[in-house]
Amino acid sequence: MKTIKILGSLSLISLSTLFSPLSYSSDVLVSADFNVGQGFNYLVNGTCFVITPNHVMGDAKTANIMLPTRQYFTADLAHVFDVDMAVLESNIPEAQCNRNTFLQVSDLKKLLDVYQTGVLKTRLADGSVLQSKIVINTVDETEYLAIKPERADEPFKQGYSGSILFVAEQAAGVLLEVDDQGGVVYRADALTNMLDDHFGVDDKPAAATTTESPTDTTDDSAVTTNSHLTGRLAANQVKDHEVKMLENSPVEFVLKRTDGNEMKFSIQIMDRRENMLLDYDFYSSRNYNFAYTPSSTDSLIVRIIGLSSFGEFDLKLNDFAFDSELRGTGNNFEIPAEISAPAAPNSVAEYRFTGESNSPIELTLNKTSGDEFRYSVRIVNSDGEILQDYDFYSSRNYSYSFTPPKNDRYTVRIVGLSHYGVADITVSQWTTDAELRGAQNVVVAGEVMNGKIARGAVAEYRMMMTANAPIDFKYEKTSPDNRYRLEIFDELGERKYSREFYSSREYRTVFTPLSSDVHIIRITGLSDYGTYNIKLFDYD
Repeated sequence: MKTIKILGSLSLISLSTLFSPLSYSSDVLVSADFNVGQGFNYLVNGTCFVITPNHVMGDAKTANIMLPTRQYFTADLAHVFDVDMAVLESNIPEAQCNRNTFLQVSDLKKLLDVYQTGVLKTRLADGSVLQSKIVINTVDETEYLAIKPERADEPFKQGYSGSILFVAEQAAGVLLEVDDQGGVVYRADALTNMLDDHFGVDDKPAAATTTESPTDTTDDSAVTTNSHLTGRLAANQVKDHEVKMLENSPVEFVLKRTDGNEMKFSIQIMDRRENMLLDYDFYSSRNYNFAYTPSSTDSLIVRIIGLSSFGEFDLKLNDFAFDSELRGTGNNFEIPAEISAPAAPNSVAEYRFTGESNSPIELTLNKTSGDEFRYSVRIVNSDGEILQDYDFYSSRNYSYSFTPPKNDRYTVRIVGLSHYGVADITVSQWTTDAELRGAQNVVVAGEVMNGKIARGAVAEYRMMMTANAPIDFKYEKTSPDNRYRLEIFDELGERKYSREFYSSREYRTVFTPLSSDVHIIRITGLSDYGTYNIKLFDYD
């Protein structure tokens, strides 16, 4: 195939928008002969190119390309650079080529001077994304980075080549080589300059021109979930478009106001039997946006109906997220972690982690900018039982805890309830069972019991007590407010004392042992989470 040279313009994106912090990982999975690797899309004048490490191609001239939707296309080798990178010319439709484009970091050198860690994002065979924490060993100020896995027991594997490295949530480069010790990354700034030179792109972003959408459709032909529908409409006129949509893959609908006469119209989504799935009314003089999540993979009817007057409509359909990204096998995390979960009405995103018994985690839901949306966060055990289910709004900050009842594999399930957006969730370890019930938890009169507690968690302290020698418990005020129960058990395990307390108040109680032996002081979290601070004194 012939390499296309262009002068100062790209269709849809410019090279200055090659690396974007909004991207999830590589765009596609590339397989050639017996090799597998990663690649990203690069749209030039309507042709979808794929950029991938050259060694993934081997001696092959043609590769199979898998999109996140698990759709397959082919691509032919178009150019090989001196660096281990190649350009493939694919038959991916233009409408499906603009997913996960990247934006070069404004000052990558400064970013690498500050951060020594990052995340490598790799697309798996099911379309999902595997995130691997890495440590940056060496920084070459011109072209390369040397990295290694943060965990020695999680080495890089064959098929990781071409994965995108993110540093501080900014794309920093593409993984070229992997071995047992780590890997070599080609820096984003060097890659961008190389591609700019190859495709003849002007260094100034302003020289590039963009189009609003990959597909403009003005008739009633079939469209995709990345299409731009425009046209005229009159009262009682109907325009139908057949669109294949994927299960649990939300589609964004963006309606742009049009000039001229105001009209009222509706957008309906129906199945092929014309069962109504969605029906919203709009005015052409206003901007709107909403999202729809298909319950199954099917061809649906998007119907635009004129309700009153006449005028023009401008409707864009965009893929908001794919099921493979929302529920794929790569959605695993280790605590601490940051979760960015797309949420739209009826969408389900799942992220899995290993929880330790009696080791509470803290979930912090960070307020996000943009339109407010509502979603639920559910925690599910390996048996499918929902242990926690709370609803939230994206325009507010929240924090709460979850205490695993046993060692298990748990799922954080984010379900979209109304409108749409990307939930921002921080997961951290609030405290651990070793801190709550460890061998170090031995106290005597004159010492203090203090620590963290959460709902469902249990802290235990051992104390040698003497019969008829009262112990004075002084409970100091702490924040945030939480409620807990303090119990005392004798050497036979019989409960001799029990009372509930609020951490936001001060208390004083005195307990008189009936026997001389080691007693257990147990603190059980009852609501919310927080800290406790209890001073122990001899009462006499």
